[in-house]
Amino acid sequence: MDAIALLDWLLEHEVNALLRVDADRGGVRPWTFHATNGEWFVRVDAFSSDECLEKALKALADHGLVPPDALAY
Repeated sequence: MDAIALLDWLLEHEVNALLRVDADRGGVRPWTFHATNGEWFVRVDAFSSDECLEKALKALADHGLVPPDALAY
C-alpha cells in the first residue's frame, strides 16, 4: 500500500491524517505521520518514507484499522 492509497482509505474511514517531511530536522527522522479520529491519535517519526509508512500501518493496526492492502506490506 502506498501513502496516497493509505490516506484515501483513512478518509473513507473518517480518520484525519497527514504525512509530512521536514527538511529542517537535518535528516533526523524527517518523516512524520499523524492520524486521529477524535478519540485517539497516532504519530510516528521515521528516517525514510518506507519506514514511516510501515510504522504508521502498525500504529493504525493497534487501533483496529487495517487497510486491506496493508496485509501485504
